Amino acid sequence: MMPDNCPADAGDAVRTLIDEADRYLATLPGPGVAEVRAGIAAWRAGPATTADATTTHPVVSAFLPEALARLGRDRPALAFAIAAAAAALEWRAYDLYPPAAIGADFAAGHAYARIIGDGAAVPARDFDLGLFLIAPHVLYRDHWHPAPELYAPLTGPHGWRFASGAPLVVKGAHEPVWNPSSQPHATKVGSAPFLCLYGWTRDVDLPAHVIPADDWPTLEELCLAP
Repeated sequence: MMPDNCPADAGDAVRTLIDEADRYLATLPGPGVAEVRAGIAAWRAGPATTADATTTHPVVSAFLPEALARLGRDRPALAFAIAAAAAALEWRAYDLYPPAAIGADFAAGHAYARIIGDGAAVPARDFDLGLFLIAPHVLYRDHWHPAPELYAPLTGPHGWRFASGAPLVVKGAHEPVWNPSSQPHATKVGSAPFLCLYGWTRDVDLPAHVIPADDWPTLEELCLAP
């Protein structure tokens, strides 16, 4: 359900989402939060422009409503802001991985949308703030990238690891994950769709790389307890 006081246009909806995302991030502990909030503050100090970018994606149509329903139970303002702005964002799959390396399930089962960044609804240089959505039970295989990255998961629980072959660590919603530059990491989505805010704080134009692991078939068959 959309809130009664939804912003009247797409630009207002995106700016409201940025405000709500910043308020949410301010409640989280741990490394990386301050860096992402500094990127938002730098955008606020610049010109107030909003690009025209609206593209939907099948994963968004299929799984964003459930993710927002879950988020709305404890963070209703943020859930409403995402719902109001979702149609004003450009949702796409990350297509720089070799398809065979990243796997068909992830390739077809995820979408992301930049909120602030180059080519995003709100332009910025060398900083990304966005939303990331993955279908239930999908394994986002081990990978790394030069960009330091904050994940702020809005749903959970999901499994995480930070070395190829390591056991999964299960984390709930609202438990942030900071990946320093070049840190290996993988995510195994639980029974709920994975929805998060993400921030890349520099080197955003450098690609991510898959790290091969022998246990992917086991992890892809794994169902995390709800």
